[in-house]
Amino acid sequence: MARSRIRPADSGADRAAATGSASAAAAATTVAATGARARAPRKPRLSRQEKSERTRAAICQAAAEVIGEYGYANASISRIMERAGLGHGTFYAYFDSRQDLFDALLPMKGEEVLGFVQERVRGAPDFIDMEYRGFLGFFEYVQKHPWFFRLLHEAQVAAPDGHHRHINNILTRYRKALRRAHDAGEMPGYDASELDTLAFLLMSARDYVYSQQVARSDDAAETIQQAVRTYAKFVAHGLRGAEPQPQTPAGDKTGVAPREARGRKKPEDHQP
Repeated sequence: MARSRIRPADSGADRAAATGSASAAAAATTVAATGARARAPRKPRLSRQEKSERTRAAICQAAAEVIGEYGYANASISRIMERAGLGHGTFYAYFDSRQDLFDALLPMKGEEVLGFVQERVRGAPDFIDMEYRGFLGFFEYVQKHPWFFRLLHEAQVAAPDGHHRHINNILTRYRKALRRAHDAGEMPGYDASELDTLAFLLMSARDYVYSQQVARSDDAAETIQQAVRTYAKFVAHGLRGAEPQPQTPAGDKTGVAPREARGRKKPEDHQP
């Protein structure tokens, strides 16, 4: 008679061994993962100069926001440093006084605006298209940074040196762009001596159209679209500087301008 083979039940020792193997495998996985994290490249430490630049930028950004909210007169050092999340004493490692900060602030933030707009106008085929893109880009920036206009407008009194430098920085950019456009024949109706006046006209348009028209409207998005369309027409036609030509009425084949478009007779024409 054949012997029946009976499989013995798992012993406690076998179960312990199995559990130990699973735990060992899990532990090995954890160690491997920990080792992988440990071997991951660390971010390079900032140099002392980089840390200093970041701290200075943080102070300036906090100052811009505080001025936008309270104005220059109420932008105290304690308010600025609290907004920056830095100790009061840190301020004097970067600026000699509050006025020193104010004079540096607008030119610094102005360069930030110019850099932002420069990215928006990149690739423009001519000055007219560049100015259209720049107008829209400027509006985009000030919508994202609502403190800018108070920083700009109050600076003329609170930080005149900084305001003067900021205006000169913008004027320098415009002079170069207008000179290139003029030399390329894009503005045949203007003389080179008129380019600075054109630059100030364009600079003031950006400021006042936004700060006075857009900022006062109930629907900023729609007002911006309308303003940009109008500005595009102004730039496209006004910058050419050409005298308008008399229009010949429809159906008139003579080519003679209407009576009101013709000049009056000279006095000598009435002489016998």
